[in-house]
Amino acid sequence: MDITIVGAGLGGLAAAVAAHRSGHTVTVLEGAPELRETGAGIGLMPNAVLALDRLGLGAAVRAQATPPHADSGAGIRDRWGRALLATDQTRVVVRTGAPYAVVPRTWLHRLLQSALPAGVIRTGIPVEDATRLDADVVIAADGARSATRSRLFPDHPGLVGSGELAARAIAPYVPADALFGEFLDHRTGERTGALEMADGRVYWYATWREPIVGPAPTEPGERLSWLAERRADWHPALVEMIKATPADGVHITETAQLATPLPAFHKGRIALLGDAAHAMTPDLGQGGCQAFEDAAILQSVLADATAATAEAALARYSRLRVPRVTEILGAARSAHRVLGLRGVRGRVRDMLLRAVPRSAATRTLARQLRFDPV
Repeated sequence: MDITIVGAGLGGLAAAVAAHRSGHTVTVLEGAPELRETGAGIGLMPNAVLALDRLGLGAAVRAQATPPHADSGAGIRDRWGRALLATDQTRVVVRTGAPYAVVPRTWLHRLLQSALPAGVIRTGIPVEDATRLDADVVIAADGARSATRSRLFPDHPGLVGSGELAARAIAPYVPADALFGEFLDHRTGERTGALEMADGRVYWYATWREPIVGPAPTEPGERLSWLAERRADWHPALVEMIKATPADGVHITETAQLATPLPAFHKGRIALLGDAAHAMTPDLGQGGCQAFEDAAILQSVLADATAATAEAALARYSRLRVPRVTEILGAARSAHRVLGLRGVRGRVRDMLLRAVPRSAATRTLARQLRFDPV
């Protein structure tokens, strides 16, 4: 078949790799004049690594995994670094069959590009209406504000902002006293995360709500100082990482999610993938991971498909993906609400998280991070 992918972000390129490995002719259309991947790092959970295995890229990603530290099971901490919710990450890796890996988004983008033949990606070609493209199958990976989603599902309420802003960046080194995981401040509902990378750097993020905190400075250097000052009484390694980061390397966006899950990820010969299908807040670290799951399942359903059976193949893609993604969307929504609690409710949350047995938290996490690409 001739398959056209709309969008050359991580999800779009993963879809292109899936279609190419299924034996089809692939064209990727990107509206930007040149290929680029913005942002800082991306955490690849075991389910994403398993999906990338299916795309033939797992070995390169597994080489970027870092072994769990003795204290890394404290996935959620208070702002001083004390464990709130602990899991046995070594056991999670064993139970899922894949490690955790944290990589630069640009590195992953190049890896996906390298798996495609020359000339597949065409830049500077904006697509206003993917439903009119002349191809046997169209895969729309046109982002959280997907125009294709709006055309396929005109009655869907679409994307809604969370009201929470997130800064993301990569610090150039790992502080000597660094702890990793997500740190919560029960006073304000703000969060900071720190994830170790195999190359000796740290991917970090920090969140806040402007109606509560007030607007951050717009000048990069002042913005970085502002973030460090707001974290001044948190674990000292967090402050050190923020201060060590180049000011122009901090990316700030409002997080967002679909107002409600979609009833399907396809209509006819057109399918949605990644944020176009299931934009979610990053509270579970599953946004990009679910896009890679999409691509792995897409590869399975396209393997024996022809132009005559394309619609049936995409219908199967929907049936396989919608229940899983709807569950993840709900869990991300709940996590966003709980992790952002502040004041008395934040204190109660911390108390309840500490009461969760490590074994129970490990089982729940391992179950969520399993993935069978069919």
